[in-house]
Amino acid sequence: LAMHNVPEGLAVALVLLPRGVSKFGTVLWSIFTSMPQPLIAVPVFMFARHFIFWRSVGLGFAAGSMIWVTCFELIADAIKDLSIPSTAVATVGSFAAGHLIRQWIEPA
Repeated sequence: LAMHNVPEGLAVALVLLPRGVSKFGTVLWSIFTSMPQPLIAVPVFMFARHFIFWRSVGLGFAAGSMIWVTCFELIADAIKDLSIPSTAVATVGSFAAGHLIRQWIEPA
């Protein structure tokens, strides 16, 4: 989840900096956009444990959504800007890097 916050904060910064927001203000807004996650985590956990049987449905929906966005939006946009081989190399390299980082963080 923390890895997801990095590009999210970068996206916020890329919008705010060209609009004249100070670097310090941009950092604060980038952090502020991720604050609901840790603040709501405990109440959501307490609520969600009563509906554990819906967990697979929620995880399946989230996984399907991420696959859809990746395949039909991110990769499609990359193919428009780059060649297909460049997009393939970047996609495979990103996947491999993410897998290696995950293995480094959570060794078996």
